Amino acid sequence: MFANPNGTFTQDSYVVPQWVRQGGKLVRIDTTLHKNSDGSLSPKAAQIGVRFSGGGAGPLVTVVRDGRSMSWTWPKPLPAPVVAGDTVTYPGVLKDVDLKLQANSGGFGQLLVVKNARAAADPALKEITFGVKTSGLTVGADEHGNMSAKNPAGQTVFASPTPLMWDSTVAAPPPGAQRTGPPRTDEFEQPYGARNARMGLKAGGGKLSLTPDAEILKGKATRYPVYIDPFVSGAREAWTIAYKKYPDATFWNGAGWDGGSKLARIGYENETNGLARSFFRMDSNNLWNTNKVIKGSTFRIKNVWSWSCTDKKVEVWLTGAISSSTSWSKQPTWADQLDYKVESKGWSAANCPAGNLAFDVTAAAKKAVTNKWNNITLGMRANYLEEDDVFTWKKFDATTAVLSTEYNTVPNAPTQLDTVPSTDGCHVAPPYALVGNTDIYLTAKASDPDGGTVSAQFTLWPYDHYDSGAGVIFDQTVSVTSGTVARVKVPKTTLIPHLDVADGNFSWRVRISDGSLYSAWTPIAGCRFVFDPLRPSSPPGVASQQFPDGSGGWPAGTGSVRTEGTFAVSNGGVDDVVKYEYWTSWDSTHRTAAPASAGGSVEVKLTPTVAGPNRVYVRSHDRAGNVSDTLTYLFYANGPRVPDKPGDLNGDGKADIWGANSAGELRRFYGNGDGTVSPVADAASTDGWNGTKITHRGDWTGDGYEDLLALRRDTALNADRLWIHSNDGTGFACTSCTGVGKQELTVYDPANDHWKGGVRQILAIGDVDGPLDADGDGTVDAEGFPDLLVNTGTALWLYYGSPDYRLDSYRDPVLLAAGDNTGLDDVTLAAPGDFTGDGQVDMIVRFDTAGGLYVYDLINPDAPGYPGYVGADHRFPIGSGWQTSNAPLLTTAPDANGNGKPDIWVVGSTGTLRVVGDYDASTGSYHPAMSKVASTEFTGYTILG
Repeated sequence: MFANPNGTFTQDSYVVPQWVRQGGKLVRIDTTLHKNSDGSLSPKAAQIGVRFSGGGAGPLVTVVRDGRSMSWTWPKPLPAPVVAGDTVTYPGVLKDVDLKLQANSGGFGQLLVVKNARAAADPALKEITFGVKTSGLTVGADEHGNMSAKNPAGQTVFASPTPLMWDSTVAAPPPGAQRTGPPRTDEFEQPYGARNARMGLKAGGGKLSLTPDAEILKGKATRYPVYIDPFVSGAREAWTIAYKKYPDATFWNGAGWDGGSKLARIGYENETNGLARSFFRMDSNNLWNTNKVIKGSTFRIKNVWSWSCTDKKVEVWLTGAISSSTSWSKQPTWADQLDYKVESKGWSAANCPAGNLAFDVTAAAKKAVTNKWNNITLGMRANYLEEDDVFTWKKFDATTAVLSTEYNTVPNAPTQLDTVPSTDGCHVAPPYALVGNTDIYLTAKASDPDGGTVSAQFTLWPYDHYDSGAGVIFDQTVSVTSGTVARVKVPKTTLIPHLDVADGNFSWRVRISDGSLYSAWTPIAGCRFVFDPLRPSSPPGVASQQFPDGSGGWPAGTGSVRTEGTFAVSNGGVDDVVKYEYWTSWDSTHRTAAPASAGGSVEVKLTPTVAGPNRVYVRSHDRAGNVSDTLTYLFYANGPRVPDKPGDLNGDGKADIWGANSAGELRRFYGNGDGTVSPVADAASTDGWNGTKITHRGDWTGDGYEDLLALRRDTALNADRLWIHSNDGTGFACTSCTGVGKQELTVYDPANDHWKGGVRQILAIGDVDGPLDADGDGTVDAEGFPDLLVNTGTALWLYYGSPDYRLDSYRDPVLLAAGDNTGLDDVTLAAPGDFTGDGQVDMIVRFDTAGGLYVYDLINPDAPGYPGYVGADHRFPIGSGWQTSNAPLLTTAPDANGNGKPDIWVVGSTGTLRVVGDYDASTGSYHPAMSKVASTEFTGYTILG
C-alpha cells in the first residue's frame, strides 16, 4: 500500500503472493534451494513445504500444505544431487537419463531428461511408476490424467494436470518474423517447434504411473533430449491457461505446462496449432471491506516475450470464475471487455525489451465494490479476429500480475459526541440535558480509516428550525489528527439571541471530511440540549493526575484500567458546599463525600474497569439543600498492562466459567483460585440461551479482556451466526449491545462458512499460530489473535482470527479432521492451553459414549512434525470413565486452582460442578473421582463455556 501526494492510497494485490509467513516472520518468497539438517533440500521460502531428496533411499520429493503431505518415491535409490539455484539434478537415474526437480513458490516441477535413443529404449520408460504416500489425503486421477490429492472434505490440496512430454525439435520462424525471441535458458520450457504430446496418468493404490507417448519418446523424427514432465501445485494462488490444442487439459497456476510454468500465454503459435488464453483471479474483498471510493484500478503484468516487435492487440476482459478444472473446453464467460493495448514487448533488449502492459480495469473494481465480490477474474487474449496470427503469440510473467487500485476511504462517522459542560453524550430523545449560563464546547471523535489529518464540521441551530427562521446559527470547521477529538467553542452570545425561537432548545450535528470525501452528518436530526442563561452554571470541578481530562482526546499520559486513581473534587465557586454526590459510567451507585469544612474539596479513589472513554459524574449540595448541575468528567483509561490470564473474565487472575441453564439464562461463575467458583447474582442475559453454543478464550476485540463467543440461530436468515460479546473488564459480556459491544465474526468466502447450518461445538482454542514479525527486525509487529475450532459433527475446522473479524482474512480455514471414523459426532472438545509444555496449543477430547479422555498434542498445521490431521497417532490418554452419563458437561481451564497445571470442570449427573485437577503424569490420568466440589449451583445447566 502506498500513500499518494493527493491524499489517496494505492493498493497492490498480486495474483502470486510475494511474501510468506515463516517462523513467525514475513519473508520474501525465495525458491533457491538450501540443505536441511537431514541432507534433504528445500526452497528458502515458499508457500508450501517442499523437500527434495539429498540422495539415497527414501522419498524423492515431499510436499506439505496445511499439515497434509504427499511423497513421491523413485523406484531405486537416488544418486547424489547436483544443485543449481531452484533446481536439483539426479544424474543417471537410468542409463543416460537424468531426473530434475525445480522448486517454485507453490509446488514443484519434475523432468526426466532422456538423452538419446538408446536411453529411450529402456523398458523402464514404457511406464514410469512412482511410489506415492500421503498423510490425510486421497490421491486419484480423472479420465484426462489430471491428478488430485484431496482431503476428507473433498478439497483439492495438491493438483497435477495431465503431464506433457516434448522433444528438442526447433522450428524456423515463419516468413515475416525476424527471430523467435531470446534463446531458451530453462529446460523446463519447451523450445518453439518442439514435438509434444500429453501422457497417460494413473493414480491409486500407493502408485502414480505415467505412460510416455512412444512416438515422441523414440520415433524416427524425434530429436533428443526428450523431456517427460509431471508437475504438482498446492498454492492458494489462482491463475490458469486455456490451450486449444489440448481442450480438456488444465494448467492451474501454470502446472502441466512444460514442467510447470510461471508464464501465462495468449495468442496463436502455428507450429503446434496452439491457441492460448490466460485468466487471473485477483483478490477484491480488500476493496470493499471499508467504505472505499475507487478512483482507478489498473491490471499490470510484464510481457516477457513476443513473437516480434510487430504490435498486436492484447485484450483484458472481466470473465466468470475460474477453478482448477478450467480448460479450453471449460472456459468461463467472457463478460465485458475492459481495455486493450496494441503493444509487443520482449522480442529483444534493443528494439522492444520486456516490460509491463497496463490495462484500465476500473469498471471491474467498481463492480466488485458494488456487489461485494471477494475476487474478480480477468481474462487476457488476443483479438478474436487475430487469433490465427502468429504475431499475437506472447508470454507474460504471471508472478508480476497485479491489481493496482487507487482509492480514498470515506471518513468514519463521528463518535463520542458530547459537550463541555457535558450533556452526557448526544441526546436525540427526552429528557434533554440543561446547560446554564456559560459558553459551550461541542466535541466529537474524528477518524478516517486512511489516517492523516481530517476536519470536523459542526453546525448548530434552534431546534426544529434548520430550514426556517434563523436556520443554522453556527457553522465551524476544525482540523485534527485522525483518531482524536475535535472541539469547537459556541459562545453563549451566539445562543442568547435565539432563545425564543424554540424555548432555548438547540440542535447540533457534525460530519468528518478528509478534504475530498465526507462522512454522513451525525446524527441526522442533531443532538439536542436546553440552554438557560438565567440558571447559574456552578457544577463542581474535577481533576486527576492519574486520569487527566479527556475532553480534548485521549491523553498520552493517562493510566490503565484496574489502576486506582485519585479524583480531586472542588466546589466550582460555591462556598457553602457541604456534600458532593458522585457516580461513574461503570458503576451507577451514587455515593457521597463531605469536605472537612463548607466549600472545601474532597478526594475520591476510583478504579476504572473499561478501556477507553470513562466518565465521573459529580454534583454538589449546599447547606440549604440546593443541588448543582451535574459535572461530567471525561477521561480515558488504557487497556490492562498485562492481558488477562486465559480463562479469566474479571482480571483477578483466576479462571472463570460461563454457563447457561434450562431456563435460557446466561450466567457467570467467578473462580476463587482453588478450583471452586461462586455465582454472580445477576444473570448476564435471560434472552433464550437454550441451544446456543458458547466459548471463551482470548481477547477478540483488542482491549486485553477475554471475550465471550456465541453461535446463535438467526431465524430470519435461517442460519447460525457467530458473535463476539465484548468483556467490559469486570467479566460482564454485553449480550444486548449493538455496535462495538456485539461484533459478528464472518468470512469473506461463503464457502468457508462451516457454521451457518448448525454445528456440534465451537471452541476458542487460543492462539495457534502466534504473533508476527512483519519486517524481520526481531520485534513483534502484529500480536497474535485467538483462533477458533468448529466441529460440525463430520469435520473439524481451524479458523485463524484476525483484526477485521473475518476468519478467512489471510488464510482459509484448515481441515484438521473429517470422516465417519473420526467420531466427531460423539466428542466434547476442551481448551487446556499448552498441556505438554512445548509452546504449542493443545486440545483435550472427551469421547462422550466411550468415556475416554485424551490430549491431542499437535493441532497446529504449521508445527514441526504435524501429521497432516488430528488423529490417534498424536494423542495420549489422560483418563477414562468420562461418559456423558457420568459427566454431562465438561470444560477445561489452563489453571483453575493456582498450581500452574490445566484443570477440568465437570458437571455430574446430579448437577454438582466438580473440579478435577493435578494431572498425575506418573499414572497418566485424570479421573472424575479425583476431584472436589466446585459448586452446587449447576442443577439444570445445559451449557458450559
